[in-house]
Amino acid sequence: MILKGNETIERYGLTVRLVDEDDAEFIYTLRTNSKLSRYISHTDERLENQVEWIKKYKIREAACQEYYFMFLYEGVRLGVVRVYDIEKDHFTQGSWVFSPEAPLGSSVLGNVIGSEMGFDIPGMEYFLSDVRKGNSPHKYVRVYHPEIVAEDDENVYYKLSKERFEQYKHIHIDFCSKIFEEEVKRMFPETVK
Repeated sequence: MILKGNETIERYGLTVRLVDEDDAEFIYTLRTNSKLSRYISHTDERLENQVEWIKKYKIREAACQEYYFMFLYEGVRLGVVRVYDIEKDHFTQGSWVFSPEAPLGSSVLGNVIGSEMGFDIPGMEYFLSDVRKGNSPHKYVRVYHPEIVAEDDENVYYKLSKERFEQYKHIHIDFCSKIFEEEVKRMFPETVK
């Protein structure tokens, strides 16, 4: 299911919706965090530019060219994943950044959900992603047994088929759901029934 407008879904304990302008400051904080920004594209040092970027993104979203997902728990923003460069049979997944304060497991679950939503777009057979060398997601991505399509001084470029994604995603869902549930009990005890 691809979200539209103000729709939300609940999946694996997370609430998912599309990014809007009110998220600019949160995204800006993530993207300018010195620890997190080592592995993502450079972000301008002005919050106004993030707001402008989101305004332009919303035009691409309306044209079904790109989707930028916000992940939350109990209304608390946790992180983002983006599906973009959508072609007839594939998409690119990236901009995967979660707050250091997000419950353990939520980042991987968010990435799985972002991939699921990308594959919900009719005709999608695979996705592309690039991971900066030295960044820990290489271990995560390699569990899917993706094809390495290129490598340069900075990145490794992966191609992952829908079939392989579906075959291996449950390894991550099962493991991270348990961790996430325990973290939620610890971090948000008032929300646990």
